[in-house]
Amino acid sequence: EDRKEDLGQEVSKKRPRETPNYFVSIPITDDQILDRIEDVQELIFTKEPDLLRALLPVQTMHLTIIVAHLGTEEEVEKAVLALKQSKTKVEAILHGEDLNMTFHGIGQFNNQVIYVKMSEEDQKTLSRIAEAVEQCFNEMNLDISGSKDFKPHLTFLKLSKAPRLKRRGFRKICSDLYKEYEDSYFGTEVFSQIDLCAMRKKKQESGYYYCECSINVGCSGMEESKEQ
Repeated sequence: EDRKEDLGQEVSKKRPRETPNYFVSIPITDDQILDRIEDVQELIFTKEPDLLRALLPVQTMHLTIIVAHLGTEEEVEKAVLALKQSKTKVEAILHGEDLNMTFHGIGQFNNQVIYVKMSEEDQKTLSRIAEAVEQCFNEMNLDISGSKDFKPHLTFLKLSKAPRLKRRGFRKICSDLYKEYEDSYFGTEVFSQIDLCAMRKKKQESGYYYCECSINVGCSGMEESKEQ
C-alpha cells in the first residue's frame, strides 16, 4: 500500500485506471513493537501537532510484500488461490523453523515516509519468501505491476496521508522529530501469517485491513491453525 503513490509513469500510460486495490502483507502484532511505535508517534506529535493526520494507526502495521490490481471477483478468487499455493513454497524456505523479524532503528524515504527498519539478516530470508509469493501471483497472471522491489519497512508516518499539509508547504519531515529513537531497538516479531488485504474495503473492528484470505506459516503459525 505504501507504494501506490509512486507507481512508475509507464504503468499509468498503458493502464491509466488500474491502480492497486489489494496488497499482500505480513501483519505486525508484537506489543513491544507497537508500543514503541506509539511512543515515537507521540513524540513526533508533541513536537509537531500538525502531523497527526500523517500518522498511521498501529492497528494497521504491516510489511507489504506486493500490491495488486484485482478488477473482478474472479481475480480476487485467483489471488486467494495464489496465496494458498504459496504456503508450500514459504514453508520450504523456513525449513520448519521460526523466522524472527527484528526491528531496529528508523529510516525514511525522501523525508516523506518514515518507517522502522528491519535487520539485514532477516531481510534476506523475507526477500526469498516475497519472491515465492510473487511467483505464485505471476503464475495466475494477476496484475502486480504496481509492486516495486521488495524492501521490508514498517511505515508509521506518511505525508501523502495528509494532502492538506503539502498544500500548506509541509514537504519534508525533519529527522529531529524522532532522533531520540533513530537507533532504538523496537522488538522482534515471529513471522507466522501472510494476508491478502483490500485497500478500499471497510477495515475490521480491530482496525486492521479487510482480509480476503490469511495463511499461517512457520511453527507459531502451525499452532495457531490447530487452535482455530
